[in-house]
Amino acid sequence: MFNVMRYPDFGLGGLWAFVIGVSICALLHVAGIGVEAVDNGIEGRSSIFGLNANETGQIYGLAFIAVVALGLFRHTRPGLRLIVFPIASLLAVTLAKTGSRGGLLLAAAGVLILLPQTRAFVPRTKRYLALLLLAVVFAGVMSQIPTVLKRLAPVASSNATREEPRGRMAVVLWEIFLRSPIYGSGPDRYQYELTRRALPYLAEKQQTVPSHNLALLLLVETGIIGFAVFAVGLARALVSAWRARTGQIGLLPLAWLLALTLSAVTISSQIFEAGFWLVLTYALAGPGLILLGHSPPKLRGHNCSIPVERSCVSR
Repeated sequence: MFNVMRYPDFGLGGLWAFVIGVSICALLHVAGIGVEAVDNGIEGRSSIFGLNANETGQIYGLAFIAVVALGLFRHTRPGLRLIVFPIASLLAVTLAKTGSRGGLLLAAAGVLILLPQTRAFVPRTKRYLALLLLAVVFAGVMSQIPTVLKRLAPVASSNATREEPRGRMAVVLWEIFLRSPIYGSGPDRYQYELTRRALPYLAEKQQTVPSHNLALLLLVETGIIGFAVFAVGLARALVSAWRARTGQIGLLPLAWLLALTLSAVTISSQIFEAGFWLVLTYALAGPGLILLGHSPPKLRGHNCSIPVERSCVSR
């Protein structure tokens, strides 16, 4: 995946392919094709094609951030810029339908990270006006389809730890981690105890639940050793995403990865989802990504068609 993303035309063309693909799924979601109710329809949540609703919400959230960034790039053609708002509205509607709090947090945090973008984006005044309009559209959609807001209510209450299942799960997971803090308890061995203590009604149905928190998942399964190893790799990707901010794709890699990291250490554990590795790889490839149709700089005395870096070899 890293090698594919280093291809020069991926910087813009690959993003549009991702956004268009997710938008087609969103259209099917709105049309009711392949849609499945979640929790027997009690909360009004739905997903598509048998995917987990939180995973679907994460994909919609990533696409929402991407389409906002594409709309703000200086190199985006005016005709394409006009379709940003309809696509963003569509993604907001389907994100609300999934009822995913992680997807909502991901989209909101990602757009906020895009705010201080520099020369790669449109002028500051237009940027703030566009983002304000997108925020109004997003808030309007959420008010009409309040599934996410209903699910946020227990989190905002004073008894969130007792009322919110993920709050109870976090307490149990921490206790399990303390029993074997160095090297953990191994993959999936914690799930039955977690379900029995935090969600006993699922245990009675012979069902188990994962951690829904990436940090606690790593600590419980692999202990401090595994958590430290993973943290080193994640830190390297974050540094790479930060370095990419001065390039032609600006803050998009950082907006994706930092927002996903914030979501992962609070209310989700996306380590087994393809979207997580897509974002991680995009961040690592970010400093070398080139927008379609724009030539990279060359070293003096060198004849290279790739970005200026150590791999550029003189003839």
